[in-house]
Amino acid sequence: MSSPLCFLTCLRRWLNTGAGTPPLAGWLLLLALVLVLTNALLIDFPAWVAGVPLWVATALLIPQIKASQRRQIGGLMLVGVAGLVFAAWQGSSASYWLKAVEGNQMLLAMIIGVSFLRLVALAGMSATERLPQGVQALQKTLFSTHLIASVLNISAALIVGDRLAHARQHQPLQPEQGMVLLRAFSACAFWSPFFAAMGLTLLSAPGAQLITLVLFGLPLALVALLFSAWEIRRNPAAENAIGYPLRWSSLWMPLVLAVLVIVSHWIWPELAVLTLVTLIAIVFSLIWLLLTRGGKGAKDIVQHIRVGLPGMCSEIALFLGAAVLAAGVSASMNALDISVAPDQFGALEACVTLLVLVIAAIAGMHPVTSVVLAGSLLAGSVDDPNLLGLTFLMGWAIGVGISPLSGIQLSLQARFGMSARAMMWANRYYALLMLPLCCATLYGYGYLITL
Repeated sequence: MSSPLCFLTCLRRWLNTGAGTPPLAGWLLLLALVLVLTNALLIDFPAWVAGVPLWVATALLIPQIKASQRRQIGGLMLVGVAGLVFAAWQGSSASYWLKAVEGNQMLLAMIIGVSFLRLVALAGMSATERLPQGVQALQKTLFSTHLIASVLNISAALIVGDRLAHARQHQPLQPEQGMVLLRAFSACAFWSPFFAAMGLTLLSAPGAQLITLVLFGLPLALVALLFSAWEIRRNPAAENAIGYPLRWSSLWMPLVLAVLVIVSHWIWPELAVLTLVTLIAIVFSLIWLLLTRGGKGAKDIVQHIRVGLPGMCSEIALFLGAAVLAAGVSASMNALDISVAPDQFGALEACVTLLVLVIAAIAGMHPVTSVVLAGSLLAGSVDDPNLLGLTFLMGWAIGVGISPLSGIQLSLQARFGMSARAMMWANRYYALLMLPLCCATLYGYGYLITL
C-alpha cells in the first residue's frame, strides 16, 4: 500500500467508531459541504479548512473501497506526494501542499449535494409496474434515463438496470438493454451541469462558461441519443427486449433543476456555477422531502447522511487522489520551470487532445485523472477556456461510452452480467460517428468565435 494510504489507514484506526460503515463519516462529508458553501457565500476563510473533513471521512471509509480502486487511488496519491516532496526539496512554495489538502472540494461538494436528489427521484419510480417490451419501449427508456442520469449520474443507470434485472428474474441484461443504459449515461457528460464531468471541466478550464458548454454539448448528446435510437430500431433483437418507461413523476425534476441553474446563473453571474448547482440541489431536495414526506422525509435525509454519503467513498477518494496528483505535477513543473504546452491551443490541438483523452480512457485511465493532467499541462497555452472545456467534455463522454474499463461499463459487467467484448464491438459505429463529429464541432466553434 502506498504511504499516503498508509497514513489514512492509521488515521482511520485512531478515529474508528466501530465495525461496518463509521456513522461519523457521513456527517463529516456533510460538514465539508456546509463549509464549502459557507466559504463561497458568507465567510471567507482558507479553502483547506473544508478539505480536512473530506480527508478524515475518506480515512474512515478506506475499508469500504474495493482493493483494485485502492491501488489506483494510492498510485495517484503516491505520484502526487512524490512530486510535492521533490518540489519542496527544490524550494517550492508550501501552497501546493495546501492545494492538495483542498482536494477538489468544490466539485466534491457538488457531488455530495446532488446525491440528495436521489431521494426525490426514487419517489417517482415504481418497483411493481409491469414493463413493456419492444423497440419503442427501449427508445423511451433511452431518453428518459438520459434525463434522470443528467442529474443523478450513474445512480440513474443502476436504478433502471436493477428494475430491468428484476423483470428478468435477475438474469443478465440483454445486450440491447445494457447499451441503452450505457449510452443514456455517457451522453450526459456532453452537457449536464449536474454531472461530475462538467464540474471538473469548469475547474480544469478556468474561465469556461457554462452556457457555452451546454449550448455546444446538448446537440452532441442529442445526436448520440438519436443514433442510439436508430441502432435500436435496426436491431431485430430489440423487439423482445424489455424497457422501463419512466413517468412524468420522475422526469419533471431534471427539467426543473436545469431551468433553475440556468436562470440562477443569469441572475447571479458572480457566483461560481459549482456553487449554484450545489446550493440548488441541496435546498431543492430538503424542501421537497420535508414538504411532501414530513417526518419521513427528515428520516430519509438522516439515513442518506449516515449510509448514502459514505457509499460514495470510492468516488470521493478518487477525486482527492486526483487533487494530490495535480498538485504534485504542478509543483514539480513549476520547480523545474518546465512547460510542455503547445505554443497555441486551437481546433487542431483540441482534436489531438480529444483523441489522447479517448485513447487514455480505452487504456483504463479514469477521466478524472486524464482531465486533471491535461488541464495542468495545457493551462499555459489556452487563450479560449471554452475550447478546452468542450474538449474535456467530449473526451469524457466518448471515453466512458466506448471504454470497456470505464466505471459505468465495469458496473454493468459486474452487476448485470454484460459482456465487455460485446459492448465494445457494439460501440464501433458509435465511435466512428462521434469522434469526427466532435472534431467538426471544435473546428466549428473556432470558426464562430472568429466572426
